[in-house]
Amino acid sequence: MKQTIVNRLLSLLLSLLVPLNLWMSFHPAAKIDPQVKTVLEKTGGFMKGCCHTHQDYKLLKGANIGWTRGDIPFPFNKDGSISKYYKSWKSEMKEYVKNGVKVFAVTPYPDDYIEYGLDPRKPENKAAIQKIAKFYVEDLKGIVGAFQITNEMGIDRFTLPLNLDEAVDFIGMHAEAMYPATRDSNVIIGYNIVNPTVALKMLKYNKFLDYIGFDLYIGCFEEFVHDINLYQVLLGLIRAVSQKPLILCEFGYIGYGEALNKSEKKALLQGYGYSSEEQAVNDMDDFLDELPPDMSDEIRELYPNASDEELGEMIFKGEYANHFYKSLPARCKLWGYDHTPEGQAKFYYDLIPRLRRLDYLCGAFVYCWADSSHCYVCGQAECPVETGWGLIDGKGNPKPAYYAVRDGFSDVRKPLTERIGEKLDRSISELNARKTKAVDGFRQRLGEFSFKGIFN
Repeated sequence: MKQTIVNRLLSLLLSLLVPLNLWMSFHPAAKIDPQVKTVLEKTGGFMKGCCHTHQDYKLLKGANIGWTRGDIPFPFNKDGSISKYYKSWKSEMKEYVKNGVKVFAVTPYPDDYIEYGLDPRKPENKAAIQKIAKFYVEDLKGIVGAFQITNEMGIDRFTLPLNLDEAVDFIGMHAEAMYPATRDSNVIIGYNIVNPTVALKMLKYNKFLDYIGFDLYIGCFEEFVHDINLYQVLLGLIRAVSQKPLILCEFGYIGYGEALNKSEKKALLQGYGYSSEEQAVNDMDDFLDELPPDMSDEIRELYPNASDEELGEMIFKGEYANHFYKSLPARCKLWGYDHTPEGQAKFYYDLIPRLRRLDYLCGAFVYCWADSSHCYVCGQAECPVETGWGLIDGKGNPKPAYYAVRDGFSDVRKPLTERIGEKLDRSISELNARKTKAVDGFRQRLGEFSFKGIFN
């Protein structure tokens, strides 16, 4: 679709500009910015966090993780009583606090309010929505140390049926209600974005915000940006636009995901009963029925008026392509960082120290704590897109990334000789892994090669 093309062109442009724009991450005035100082005082320093953690406090603290980030269930049943899901979540968060882990809470999505009967697009519902916003602050006092108002407005599955302007006002009405209620406390209020456009639209609400959050997954969802330096560039851009303290609310790197070759893709498509992508597009209604139910249901719900060609673009080249093929394209990665457990660890080893040197960045939250049994978008266990982000595996064992985050979040500065030795060890390990992969690939190709007829 048009958005896919625009995103690819933007990604390519940013990639080309990286070498010229590293200066954008340099904001020396942040060292004396009173807003940054206030956020850091309220949070107790740089927020070392992780999304969707489990209550394994020993493992969490072993990785130097001091904050957990998660979603607040919508608090009310339709009769106005408190939801059992909200009560359960609140009790769980109390346990985190008792065990020394602070809570960064994300308020519900627009569709939760609509389901309850409060459509944010209707002006008459603003007062009731703001009453709920104040309820979060009052009811979770002493439990939640930071609020993020909803999540990733601009991503269709989170934003619809609101458009972007309506989503901005949805965030704004919450901020107007929540910000004054937290001035005499150590609680901070903000929101997160996935592209700079939202930051521009939100400028009118800046006075009601302590921070702006940014979610970045460079090298995981697109094939054009490969430079890890783009993290600092984009954070610097948002800082320049907003002049607010920033928090990296989500960042991470997929730890699995071998690329498929053309024959493997064709075989997967044939498993659905189609010989080509073109044939599937020409039979879109029946093809959607053959897709995994979670993916098919979401596509039909979000894009009921899309043409067959537009749906085909999304499924085979856009939003759902990696889900459909259950793989990541060969070019979908950062230079020097493969989508392997070792590449994921190297990503954290290299990036976290760079992030902590940005004076305007007040925290960073790794996505996420544990590998998932299945992808929440398409429902497939074999899909790496939403299953391989964890610091620990599905059995609760630390992956290499766990130790990388532990060291990145540590405030203890290791001796230079020890740091050089560790870097050398990682380089040797990475080189050996590449050699093994190359040899295995050669053996596989050799095994597939037929000598029949050569020596007859």
